[in-house]
Amino acid sequence: MGVIILAAGSSRRMGRNKLSLPLLGKTVLEQTVTLYQQTFPEILVITPLLIAPSSVQEGMGGTLREAARLIPPSWQGVVVALGDMPFIAPTTLKTFFAAIEKAPEEVWALSFQGRRGHPVYLPRRYFSLFSRLFGDVGLRQLLPELTPKTIDTEDYGVVFDLDKPEDYEPYGKLILVKGAGDIASGIIWRLYQAGFKVVATELLKPTTIRRPVAFAQAVFTGEHTVEGVLAKKATLLEVPNLLVNGIVPVVPDEEGVAVKGLKPWAVVDARLAKRNLGTTKDEAKIVIGVGPGFTAPDDVHAVIETKRGHFLGRAIYQGTAEPNTGVPGEIGGHTVRRVIYASASGRVHWYCDFGQRVNAGMVLGEVAGEKIIAQISGVVRGLIHPEVDVRAGMKIGDIDPRGIPEYATTISEKALAVAGGVLEALLKLDSSSL
Repeated sequence: MGVIILAAGSSRRMGRNKLSLPLLGKTVLEQTVTLYQQTFPEILVITPLLIAPSSVQEGMGGTLREAARLIPPSWQGVVVALGDMPFIAPTTLKTFFAAIEKAPEEVWALSFQGRRGHPVYLPRRYFSLFSRLFGDVGLRQLLPELTPKTIDTEDYGVVFDLDKPEDYEPYGKLILVKGAGDIASGIIWRLYQAGFKVVATELLKPTTIRRPVAFAQAVFTGEHTVEGVLAKKATLLEVPNLLVNGIVPVVPDEEGVAVKGLKPWAVVDARLAKRNLGTTKDEAKIVIGVGPGFTAPDDVHAVIETKRGHFLGRAIYQGTAEPNTGVPGEIGGHTVRRVIYASASGRVHWYCDFGQRVNAGMVLGEVAGEKIIAQISGVVRGLIHPEVDVRAGMKIGDIDPRGIPEYATTISEKALAVAGGVLEALLKLDSSSL
């Protein structure tokens, strides 16, 4: 059994060779080939050089008819895949492969919520039927009489192809956000609502404390939803499928390989490290730094102010954000006392949970045998994950003195203000219309 990937079909609607377009760090065709290589041992890419020009011009039917003549004699079955469909989940293809191996004499197809898609598998005894294919219809004209066994999925990638310019354009403007803490997540959430495709990168053990509103939580739990937007922990190979299914991929990436691997249109450094950890303008067409540590236009194209107050969320195109004072912003009349700092190094064991009302003096947890005491009354808004090794003096929690439980599970006004600045900068710096 092997796979033929059709890379010689018509691109009339796109007006250009869509398979050579850049897509998430590769070309469209390279993405498709890489996807199938993870599961299937033998792959044959059918390019225009391998078949007659008249068959290519005829369309899918003619291309497939000629491609069938190139199937190696050793193949007892063939998976027919399309070069412009690189968004199928690797796990979907593994399920497909397992079904074929279990019943290789059956015809197999994938579908999305009952809608038939690709790829399709045919055993050798049906290869002669390829000679009946003409025009631009493809296997669709044969499948009714073949009565394939269908594996129905929730994977939109099995029916989505890059057939029109509007199919491709959102992926040509991929935004990579470094960091998936609460401020970064507010940025991701707002960009998602504006229709952008967004990928986040994070540490192997994120140190964010406002975990209910941080996509970073997906690194620990596999998936996490913030105000209706779902994120999932992902590898670079899984990114295309998650994006097409409306999911935000969160890629653990301490080595910083995601930028090079995905080649995004824009990069937003929202790690809030108070210094530049190595982000440069050459990482993407548009590069934005969030908070102090960046200078526009020297190392980034724009900087977004993160200090609470009159200038919060403003986009700066010449200069820097306000320097870090080391004092937390005021909420409900409190600054330092609302933040919980580790008094020792180790792992934290919490006795409280998000949204819980606490009083000053209450024991919230312990680290290395030392109790963690609430300095003020309010609602628990931030708790570092218990799997994180903390160090003495590190920020590990947060109490909101306003006392409103809902604030612990919804994106903050600060995050949304900063996100608005990022959105402004992206639109201003983009030389073409969306």
